[in-house]
Amino acid sequence: MAPEPVSAPERPWALTRVALAGILLLAIVHTLLFLGYLTDDTFIHMQFAKNLLAGRGFSFNAGEPTYGATSPLWVLLIAIVGLAVPGSSATPLDPAAMPPLAAIAKGWGLLSLLAAILLLYRLGRRLGWSARQSLLPPFFLAANAWVARWTGSGMETPLAIFLVVASLDALARTVLENRSAWPLGILLGLAFLARPECALLAFLAAVAVGANATTRRRLVGLFGGALLAAGPWLLIAWAWFHRILPNTSAAKAGAFGDLELATAALRTSLRILLATDALPVGLAIVGLALAGPEALRKQSPERRAFWIAISAWPLALLFGLAMGGVQVVSRYLLPALPSLALLGAASMAWGATYLRAPLRSAAWTALVVLYLAESAFLTIRYDVPHAIRHTAGLRSSLVAYGVWARHETPPGTLFALPDIGAFAYYADRPVLDLFGLVTPGMARTAVRAGYDAVVGRLLFEPYGRPAYLIDRARTAGRLERKDDPDDPYHFREARTIPDLGLTRPGTWTYSLYDIDWAAFDRSHPHLAARGLAGAGRVWGS
Repeated sequence: MAPEPVSAPERPWALTRVALAGILLLAIVHTLLFLGYLTDDTFIHMQFAKNLLAGRGFSFNAGEPTYGATSPLWVLLIAIVGLAVPGSSATPLDPAAMPPLAAIAKGWGLLSLLAAILLLYRLGRRLGWSARQSLLPPFFLAANAWVARWTGSGMETPLAIFLVVASLDALARTVLENRSAWPLGILLGLAFLARPECALLAFLAAVAVGANATTRRRLVGLFGGALLAAGPWLLIAWAWFHRILPNTSAAKAGAFGDLELATAALRTSLRILLATDALPVGLAIVGLALAGPEALRKQSPERRAFWIAISAWPLALLFGLAMGGVQVVSRYLLPALPSLALLGAASMAWGATYLRAPLRSAAWTALVVLYLAESAFLTIRYDVPHAIRHTAGLRSSLVAYGVWARHETPPGTLFALPDIGAFAYYADRPVLDLFGLVTPGMARTAVRAGYDAVVGRLLFEPYGRPAYLIDRARTAGRLERKDDPDDPYHFREARTIPDLGLTRPGTWTYSLYDIDWAAFDRSHPHLAARGLAGAGRVWGS
């Protein structure tokens, strides 16, 4: 799609700076609404960083190295700043206070988002766009409800967004200006260490660089830069963990290529995208359908390769997650947002050329107002209330269990549970991860048998014999059968959390059980065969 005509009147630089400052302020204010927000996954990164700072290696359970962190780069960034913050490696004494490592993660997140906004504006100008058109993609980023939520959560999402924007900017330099591809390769390598799905972007960038004779020789720099950035970690990962991809590739994925799971993942992804980005996505689709082929024919081969890569990246990410059977949440899709924002802005500029000058300005204004209204509604009506409820529920359930375990159980006591982050961070006790994130052997079992069978039939037993289980379900104490003398589960107490996420609303319950392994040894020859007879009514609920 062609950029807005060069003859269009330019805004004065002072006015552009005010607009850009306003976008940055919008991003800051939007993110601060989630300043107190914490998720269990946030604590997973923090637990790795805490152990790293304490000299216990890249591990979740102290002294047990595992590739259980999706974003090793994020863990390292948190740990580096933690070196300068006293008490970062200590378990917090006050569970109601914000942990120092969480504050560091949130700070990195906000810095990454602000840098992405500035760089996305510069990319628009590099493409030859007017100031007005170049301001639209950064605005989409700053106003996006999912972006603000995950930036405030302390997760790696804004870092991944920044590295994607930086990679796209470097791709434009390499393909459109025939500059060195070493920076592009380095940024793509770092993006892979922030989110492994960015390997798909690296492939698309390599195709774009190699598609034209003028830039093909730059492929050496692209691959060299990627290896320079990611190579050392890949060697370490292979030496320590005997794998180069994080355990999450198995723990959070279903059966690869399963049509039913892929369809469900696609449906969820589209619902997430349209909730916040119906306008840029709609603009991109209309622009690509009506103007895309003709506009691409008019472009130089280098510019055509660049825009094909931009357009392909959201689709590659979407279908990559779907084919993996991944249970999609909004943050997995946000690295595609810069491309969608660029495509939406290009489509808007194309459409505006068919309007007279007064209507053109009105159309731009209407787009900004509508997108802002959509995001504000989602943030105020759903995101902020959810963040408040979820954080309070996390503290009153898993954090409270962690504090209890630290005070009431001996060091080294093993716990089995599905949501491991907050509990382990406050408990200082090893965990057996029922979904396999830090207990890799469990991933295949959980995918094949399902969570209910894992806890109902104690299928985790080959990987350890925990003294306690913390079960997650809709009802309390569902696993105990008081009329069975060989029942290994003894229910202690239950704590509730209002919801696990916007896609999993309603009250959930964490039930704490003692596990009597002597009873299990007496009964296990027939336990698996009968499948705990009532599982269809209780465990499958």
